[in-house]
Amino acid sequence: MKSTFTTAAAFRQERDFGNKIAATFECITAHWRPLGKCLVYFVLPAALLMGVGLGLITNFALNSMGKPYGPVAPGELFNASYFSGMGITMLGGMLAGVMLMGTVYGYVRVILTAEAVPAPAAVWQVIKGRLGRMLGAFGLLFGLYLLVMLALTSLMAITSFFGLLFLVIFPLFLYVMVPLTLYFPILWLEDDNLWQSLRRSFYLVQGKWWSTFGLIMVTSMIQMMLCFIFILPQYAVMVGKMLNVPGLDSDALGIATQCLYALGIMFTAAIPLLAVAFQYFNLVERKEGLGLRSLIGSIGQSPTPLAYNQTYRADEEGEY
Repeated sequence: MKSTFTTAAAFRQERDFGNKIAATFECITAHWRPLGKCLVYFVLPAALLMGVGLGLITNFALNSMGKPYGPVAPGELFNASYFSGMGITMLGGMLAGVMLMGTVYGYVRVILTAEAVPAPAAVWQVIKGRLGRMLGAFGLLFGLYLLVMLALTSLMAITSFFGLLFLVIFPLFLYVMVPLTLYFPILWLEDDNLWQSLRRSFYLVQGKWWSTFGLIMVTSMIQMMLCFIFILPQYAVMVGKMLNVPGLDSDALGIATQCLYALGIMFTAAIPLLAVAFQYFNLVERKEGLGLRSLIGSIGQSPTPLAYNQTYRADEEGEY
């Protein structure tokens, strides 16, 4: 029998690799309507903003390709449309990413606390209460990134072995990025501060780095294959602009197709985010057994069921 994923016990379980992927899609199947409603409320506006920015950039690039070859003026290389598109894309992408993680993990947090199908209002209360923590986490990671870049720049200034340095840095970067995927579910599902949550992400992944990496890779590949469906309309606009096909060369159509693509990216990104959440619960159970202790503690809490038999009843007079 498939779980409806409306209780904390449905999430707080040890799962092997295949079961984590299966649980991800079972949860999406069980909650696609209420979760999709929350995504529309909280993620769609920022995703559309990102799509408009992408549309401005691609329209500029495709329109430039359609021009005859010749000397290019400095002002035509990157104009205001290109730079405004870049700014809008960055702003929309950042807002959409924050709201996406807040919606998915806030949705799961409401289930853990209320053990009911979350309403958008309840999810919004979680997002509103933890939005500052999320922005602080991005600030912390960005500060650490700047420190690392400063150290790398200093190393490159005093050594000429760039290739050897890259061979050392890239595996280290990959090693650090995998535990950081658990950083955000910990921030939304637990109540530790930013630094404690960062340390906890590395603690949980310890000894399970490869399984976490594999889960991220598999679910990200599934997302990419689904996103390919949303890329197809862009090719029609590309052909239309290159061949000057009436209707298909419209800039408005180019922006619309990019908005569709941005929505496809953000909505399908719920798949790897939920998979990481199930990995988080799996690792917590393996190391701490939180869900098991909760089940043991609930023994004796519920009222004793009454014995009832339709055949033998004290008030039954029988047939005469």
